[in-house]
Amino acid sequence: MRIYLDHHRGEPIYRQIVEAVKLLIARGELAEGTKLPSIRELASQLKINTRTVVKAYETLDGAGLAVMQHGRGVFVTAPQSVLPARERRKVLSELAQRLLAEATRIGATPDEVVEIVQAAAQDMVTKR
Repeated sequence: MRIYLDHHRGEPIYRQIVEAVKLLIARGELAEGTKLPSIRELASQLKINTRTVVKAYETLDGAGLAVMQHGRGVFVTAPQSVLPARERRKVLSELAQRLLAEATRIGATPDEVVEIVQAAAQDMVTKR
């Protein structure tokens, strides 16, 4: 499992791990039942504190994306229930606002973001 961290970004490291795992699940690169690296293993690989990995794994567990099994490890879970359309639109709108804010920070235009999102969506469809 490859995760790249940006220590200069405003987003906390544990959140970057959570978002990276979410993306790997969405792409189908982490299937249900897949065992994630141990806390120590991932902390060593990323050269970060083990508590940061614990926080990321607890967040994934709380979101229903993974389950922590004491003594066995952390495993990817099956996708949970689909949100109602109104709630889904609200969440997507918040995500889009965060994406556009970050894109603006690095000098990207809204048109560039739309082009990249469309290409990424097409890529996800073809990989399934």
